Amino acid sequence: MCIVSFFMATLCVSQTIQDEILEVNRTMEKAYNKGELARIAEHYTRDGIIVGNSTEIKGREAITAYWENLQGRHIKWELENVEIIDYGSTVIQRGISRLQFYHENKAFQSDVRFTLVWVKEDNEWKIKIDHYSRI
Repeated sequence: MCIVSFFMATLCVSQTIQDEILEVNRTMEKAYNKGELARIAEHYTRDGIIVGNSTEIKGREAITAYWENLQGRHIKWELENVEIIDYGSTVIQRGISRLQFYHENKAFQSDVRFTLVWVKEDNEWKIKIDHYSRI
């Protein structure tokens, strides 16, 4: 997929990189859906950050705790890819997250737009910055 940028340069996403990023998305969904919430944090860099509405979480340990907070309350998670842009050593992904969970014994769904900044760490694509905002 190629995109013409503001500066009229063409940015092309290699199908391999897109496939790798989407595969990590599917792996994260599966981990959530199985209740293996700590495994989600493995897909963030060691110094990764989650930023959202009234939220700023830094570092893998804090990110692990963030996801584990949903343990026993998880229902289902779906990630919809909108766009993946390859800048060489950095990849930007935009999409929509639909996260279902229980709160006070009632099912809720959190729908957010997300932007992920992916970088290579230990030769794997990992999330450096995870920014989301409610839809």
